[in-house]
Amino acid sequence: MTDENDEWQPATAEDLVADAVALGVPKASLRVITDWTEYGLLGAPAFRKSTRHGSDARLYSADQRRLFTEMLKARQRSPLARVPHHTLIRVVLHIWLTDDTVVSDAQARRGWRTWARATRSTAAKRSENARQIVDQFAHPDAPYHQRRKAQLLIEQGEKHRSADWDRLYSALTEVCSPWPAAPGSRIERSIGTPILPFGVREAIAMWMLDHKVSRLLAAEAVPEATLVQARAEHRVNWQSYEAQREQFQIQATKPEMFEKPSDLEEQIKQHVAGFVPVVGHVLGLDQPTFAEARALGQP
Repeated sequence: MTDENDEWQPATAEDLVADAVALGVPKASLRVITDWTEYGLLGAPAFRKSTRHGSDARLYSADQRRLFTEMLKARQRSPLARVPHHTLIRVVLHIWLTDDTVVSDAQARRGWRTWARATRSTAAKRSENARQIVDQFAHPDAPYHQRRKAQLLIEQGEKHRSADWDRLYSALTEVCSPWPAAPGSRIERSIGTPILPFGVREAIAMWMLDHKVSRLLAAEAVPEATLVQARAEHRVNWQSYEAQREQFQIQATKPEMFEKPSDLEEQIKQHVAGFVPVVGHVLGLDQPTFAEARALGQP
């Protein structure tokens, strides 16, 4: 792994397998290295040619070798029997979002594909997230059947990465204003802060945008240059958000919306997810999407 000066050295795929074996990783093989490279957990090795005929074994950079080792160690520390690739990829993407030297843009593009294609959560987690969203918007008088209807629509939309936006808008406005009313006359409650109110339409617009961008990322249809531009914007936005997070909590209707997780994995998850709408903005998808959401429920 390192030489006598404790510096990381470039490595072939065979070297990485040996590193994994040394760490006690079962089933370490060249296939594992190939898979990790395809998923974006590792960057592509560099081509080498020192002879006239044939080529030398490709080399992974010293930074990639260290990244591989650290991720294996993190996986071993996990209480889970199996740590899925989409969980590990968040670490790679977090590194790319914060540092320009370890993870290449090409590797990040493959990593975003892996992240976007993955099943993001279990059925239990989708149910809990949907319940929390409904609770945030629901009036205290909203009956169970209205809450349940909205929750199920959110769960289905997240499961299939596609939603019936008109039905979802109708269901959420019903829990906001659960009394009989003429069409279009229901009250839409907002959450968030006085300077950043967040209503049903805004929530749906953000879900729409997330779905659109995720589909593009899953198809590797976002150019590297666009990802780099979005990363620069995301860094500024995230730094500003972190600086104001505590103040947002004080002003918010639901302080937990802006609470910083104590768990590092959840912090990374938030940071990575926050990049998606920025990509939508750079691609010019945000304004048309919000216009689409504003048209929901209109006669």
